[in-house]
Amino acid sequence: MAEPQQSLFDRRSYRGAHPSFAITPPGPDHTIGKTLPAYHAYLSSVGYSETTPDNFTADVALLGQFLSGKRLEEIQTADVQQWIGQLKQTMPTAKTVSRKVTAVRNYFRWLVAENVLAQSPAERIRVQRVTSPLPTLLYESECERLLANSSNDPRTYLLLLLLLETGLKKAELVTLRLADFDFSDQYQPELWVRHSGKKVFKDRRLKLPVQVIQVCHEYVQRYGVTDALFPFTARTMQNLLNTAAMQAGISKPVTASTLRDAFVVRSVKQRGMKLEDVLIKIGMSKLGHDDAVKKYSRLTSEAL
Repeated sequence: MAEPQQSLFDRRSYRGAHPSFAITPPGPDHTIGKTLPAYHAYLSSVGYSETTPDNFTADVALLGQFLSGKRLEEIQTADVQQWIGQLKQTMPTAKTVSRKVTAVRNYFRWLVAENVLAQSPAERIRVQRVTSPLPTLLYESECERLLANSSNDPRTYLLLLLLLETGLKKAELVTLRLADFDFSDQYQPELWVRHSGKKVFKDRRLKLPVQVIQVCHEYVQRYGVTDALFPFTARTMQNLLNTAAMQAGISKPVTASTLRDAFVVRSVKQRGMKLEDVLIKIGMSKLGHDDAVKKYSRLTSEAL
């Protein structure tokens, strides 16, 4: 077995789906439960989303509980299949079962990569792909009404404009600073979307519409903004979007997510961009890439 990777498996505390534990390298004689701190540390180090380490670790913990302390080297494909059978009887949806099986397959692939196991007992188990229903799509006319009815308030207008023109996630939007904008060329304003730590691969520079410059200046002057672009909570942000939807007479949900979807569809359908280029522009992760392609391919083919 390979020597432990001390840079990853040092004695750090783990705060995920379980109480704090010291992280030790996984071994074939360990139980699943004993390896969870190291697995969580691995997930946290390779660029997954913020929620994936906790969610995947909690899913794998369910298998550990089902196997009642069985050592890793003793786990067989039949054990995993029996666990899946139990999940199908207790879980509310097939999609939930599929996600937990995906987490377990990822876990065993990690153990194989770490030379803890020679092969994964879950490798031959196929994940049942569940197609999620398409989200409610905002049409072009509705996007225009949102902007038109918010034009008297630069704060709401800027919020909508950025979401509709960049496809930013809400988590990215709340971290924006005035210093992230580059207005040195008044005809080609740009925005740096910055990340830290394991997510620096999502850093990107985005072109903005020219009207952002004037709207941003008006917003800064009226609301006295000095550093953080939107120095308020995510709930306040959603309240602004809800009010904008109500004023525009739109009964559909208007959230950062629905506006992100609208950005992708508008970019492909109205502006002729390639879907792959748009996914790069919104910082889509490798983990969610395939599902995003399926989702947006359906949306762009069915959108009016």
